[in-house]
Parts: sequence; C-alpha cells; structure tokens
Amino acid sequence: MAKKLKRGNKQVKIWSYKVDHPLATASEVAKATNTSYGYVYKLFQSIGTPKEVFEAEAKAKPTAVLSDPVVTEHSRWRSRGNILDTAKQYVDTDRAEEHGDMEDNFQRIAAYWNAHLGLVSYIKDTDVAVMMTLLKVARIHSNTENVDNWIDACGYMACGGELAGKD
Repeated sequence: MAKKLKRGNKQVKIWSYKVDHPLATASEVAKATNTSYGYVYKLFQSIGTPKEVFEAEAKAKPTAVLSDPVVTEHSRWRSRGNILDTAKQYVDTDRAEEHGDMEDNFQRIAAYWNAHLGLVSYIKDTDVAVMMTLLKVARIHSNTENVDNWIDACGYMACGGELAGKD
C-alpha cells in the first residue's frame, strides 16, 4: 500500500509540473521533479498525448503563474477538475498488468468478503466498489489533506458505475 501512495505522489508531482509547464520535455520534467527520465518518458507514453496537443493547449489558454497571489501550488492541485482528471487517468490507464482485471478483482474481493463473513454470494462486485469508497471516506475523515483518498474514492465510484452497467 505504501508503495502505491509513494508512486502516486511521484506521478502527481510529474503531472502537476506538466500541467504548469505543458511544453516541458520529458527530460526537463524529470530534472525538475527529481525523477528518472525513463519513468517520466514511460508515464508520458501511457497517455499517448502527442506533443502537438500540449503545444496547442499552451497557445490556447495562458496558464497562471505561481507568483500570482491567488494561485498556489495547493489550490491548483486541489481543484475539482484536477482531482477528477487524476482519478480518470487512474481508471482509464490499463492497470490490469500490474493489478489484474478490475472486474475479476472486485468479484474475487466480494467472494473473499462473503467467505470471511460466512455469507453466500451476498456481497456483489458493485458492493466492493461502494465499500472501498467508504474505506476512502473513513480515511478522509482521519486526514482531509491526503488528496490520494479523494482521488481513489472517485476512482472506486467510477469502477462501480461501470460494473453496475454490466449487471
């Protein structure tokens, strides 16, 4: 679990820098965020966004400057859109290689929880999504500043919505 949070924080640092500096190259981002070029390059490849898209966006809208007293690093990261965009990135990225198929995992978790509670197929895969969201809500209650819990809660709800559509 700690490994996931550590990696997530590194990704947040990289994507935050890229949002603030849309034309930055992978090597510039790696240097600025103190991460390896290979990791940044692989992360950029995972979204498959061509450089031209970043260039067009940079020309289309001016970005706020950190020296602007109204805009801080914290407020940029904490915007609704950034939280949802990050959650979307997490759920849209093919994580099956690292974590296994989402639907299979949720069904397996439901089966384990049913077995642990002595139930027979009472808990469904959509219940897993809701209960994992509630886990994140409980963690938010303990620490409202940890943005990973807010992002993960959004992600679990999105996964549950997808699973509910398959029922």
